[in-house]
Amino acid sequence: MGHADTLLPLLTLLGFFKDKVPLTSTNYASHTQRSFRTSHMMPYAANFLLVLYDCGEGGIRLQPLLNEKPLTFPGLTDQQVSVPLYEDVRKHYRDLLNGCDFETECQLFNNPAEV
Repeated sequence: MGHADTLLPLLTLLGFFKDKVPLTSTNYASHTQRSFRTSHMMPYAANFLLVLYDCGEGGIRLQPLLNEKPLTFPGLTDQQVSVPLYEDVRKHYRDLLNGCDFETECQLFNNPAEV
C-alpha cells in the first residue's frame, strides 16, 4: 500500500502499463487510449499485491493485483491469463532480481560524511 508516487516507479520497473510507442509531444493526439495513463492506473493512494498460490501438482503461481484488480505480468502471455508459474516470473525478472547488490545498496556508513 502506498501513494501513487511510491507505487508508480515499482510498476514501471516491472513493465506494467508500457506502451509499444513512447508518448511524445508530436504523437500526443494519437495516444488518447495509451496504457500509461496515471489518472487511470491508480488514485492518490493505492495498493499493489502479489498473491502466491500453492496449486499442488500445478506448481506455485503468482498473481499481481492493483487496487484488487488482476493484472497480467508483461512478457508472460504464454501462461494462464493473470496467474503464471512463480518460477516463470522469477526467470522473467532475473536481471532485475540479480542486478541489485544488497551489501552495496544497504550498507551502513560509520561516518555520515561518507554519504
